[in-house]
Amino acid sequence: MASQQGKGADPMNWHPPVPRRVTDAAGGVWSVQRAWPEMAAGRYVLEVRKPGWPGVLAGRFAEGRFDPVTVTDRRLPALAAESAKGEVVVHRAHRRAVLRTPAGYVKVLPPGWAPTAAASHTIAAAPLAAAGFNTPRLITAGRDVLVFSAVPGRSFYELGQDRTGITDAFYAAKWAEWQRAWTETVASASSPAFRTDLERLPLHDAEEEAVSMRRWIDHWLHHSEGIAEAAKARAALMVQADAVTAGLLAQPRDPLGWAHGDLHEKQMLGTDHPGAPGLLDFDESCRAEAALDLANLDVHVELRWRQHLLSTGRYIIAHASIMSAAERLDVSPGRLDAYCASARLRLACLYSFRPIWGPRPASYPTSLVAAHPEQTRFGT
Repeated sequence: MASQQGKGADPMNWHPPVPRRVTDAAGGVWSVQRAWPEMAAGRYVLEVRKPGWPGVLAGRFAEGRFDPVTVTDRRLPALAAESAKGEVVVHRAHRRAVLRTPAGYVKVLPPGWAPTAAASHTIAAAPLAAAGFNTPRLITAGRDVLVFSAVPGRSFYELGQDRTGITDAFYAAKWAEWQRAWTETVASASSPAFRTDLERLPLHDAEEEAVSMRRWIDHWLHHSEGIAEAAKARAALMVQADAVTAGLLAQPRDPLGWAHGDLHEKQMLGTDHPGAPGLLDFDESCRAEAALDLANLDVHVELRWRQHLLSTGRYIIAHASIMSAAERLDVSPGRLDAYCASARLRLACLYSFRPIWGPRPASYPTSLVAAHPEQTRFGT
C-alpha cells in the first residue's frame, strides 16, 4: 500500500481556527462535532451537541458568531414535519438530515434529490443481498424524504473501539465476513446480469477522484490564503496534490464496476454474534475502479489507528482483510496506491476543519507514505 510518489514533512502544520465550542444567542454552550468549510474564508457549517439536547443541531459560524440552523432549515423544508417522528442524528445544514425513529431511519434531502438516492439504493440492494449483506429496506420514497428500515448490529467503527466486550478474534471474524460478502458483491454487481443497472449509475473515474481531492485542497488553500504561517504548508500541499494527481491519471486503469462510493467503517455493521454483515448508505453508488472503495476504507481505518481509536493489532486485522479483498478482486497494486494517496490528502484537508483533530497533525494521514505499524500488501 505504500505510495512511491514522494515523501515529505506534514503539510498540514497550520489548521483552520474552527472553535471547539460555540455559544448561541441565549448563552447555551455547544460542543462542535463536525465542521465543513463555506466558500468565504473563516465561515463554517457546524454540527453541534450539548448535554440535555437530544440529537444534534446544525449551525453556521462566522466572525465569531454561531447561528443555529434548526429543523426549519429552509433548504430542507420536509425536516420540520419529519423531526416530530424521531431524533436528529445527522444534520448538515441545507444538505441533508437523518432521523432515528422507533421503526428505522428517515433521510431528509433537498426537494428533488430523493428519487436519485432511491434509485441508487435499489440498484445496489440486489447484488448486496445476493452476496449476503443485510441492507436497509426502502419503505417509502418521496421527492425529499426516504424512509428506511433499521439494520441490526453496531458499526465496525464502534466494534473496533470495544476492547472489553469483544475479542480480537471476534473482530477478525467480522472483517472476514465483510471481506467475503464484499468480494462477492463487487464481482456479481459487475457481471452481465447487472450491466444495465450498472450503466444507470454515475461515473467516478480517476479524473473525478482527482477533482474530488482537489476540491478539498482548494477549500484548505482558500481558508489559509494570506496567512503567513500557512505559506510553507500551502506550498507542500500543492506539490503533493500534483504528485497524487499524476499517479491517478498516468497509470493504466483497472476495469470499472459497481462501487459504494463512500465506503468506510461507519457504514459497515456487525452483530455481536456470527452472521451476515450490514452495509448502509448507497447515495454515492457509482461506476468506479474497485480501488476507489478499498482505498477509502483502508485510509479511514489507518486514520482511526492514528487517532488512537483503533489498536495496532486491530488495525492490522482490518488492513489485512482489505488487502485480501483487493487481491481477490485483482486490484492492481499501483491503482490502490494511487487512490490511497488521494484519500489521504482528501481526508487530511477534511479533518483539518474538525476541531477535535485539526490541531493534532500526527493523528490523521497527511503523508503520501503510509506509516503503518506493519506493512501488509495483499496479505503478504
